[in-house]
Amino acid sequence: MIRLLKMINPLKYVMLLGIFLGTLGHLAAAFITILGGFGIVSFVNGDIDGLTFIFIIMGVSALARGFLRYGEQTCNHYIAFKILAIIRDKVFVALRRLCPAKLDGHGKGNLISIITADIELLEVFFAHTISPIAIAFITSLIMVIFIWSQHPIAGIISLLAYITVGIALPLWNGSRSADAG
Repeated sequence: MIRLLKMINPLKYVMLLGIFLGTLGHLAAAFITILGGFGIVSFVNGDIDGLTFIFIIMGVSALARGFLRYGEQTCNHYIAFKILAIIRDKVFVALRRLCPAKLDGHGKGNLISIITADIELLEVFFAHTISPIAIAFITSLIMVIFIWSQHPIAGIISLLAYITVGIALPLWNGSRSADAG
């Protein structure tokens, strides 16, 4: 896995851009709901100007979420497909060295299908694992800080909830799966 992560190094700025866009997108989505809560408070307090401003920011956040999500996915898939091309090239160079004598009678078509399918599975790793984990961590950290700024006890509760849902439960479920398999 470390060797796979090292392959991202030439594309690290694209990865950082994807993480940045993804974090902003998730925050935009979260703040639509949060601003809805602030809107209710403004309405109850009779602050119509504040309510109008909140609705405008909610609309901008909703539109931004779409563009930010598109940018994040574009970056992640660009990285995945660039790395897949590199891996395919390395695999087929190695196969050319072995061919034709060493692969004679070993189901060449089947072997290439298996290799290609395995390489395709790496796309999931590069496009849907690395960046989302970083985005989840950064977004959670920002939300804990935001919630803490509203009320410290609520910030501590949110931190414990993020740790439970984001770390403890996946580790527990992973250990249960390993025990069952």
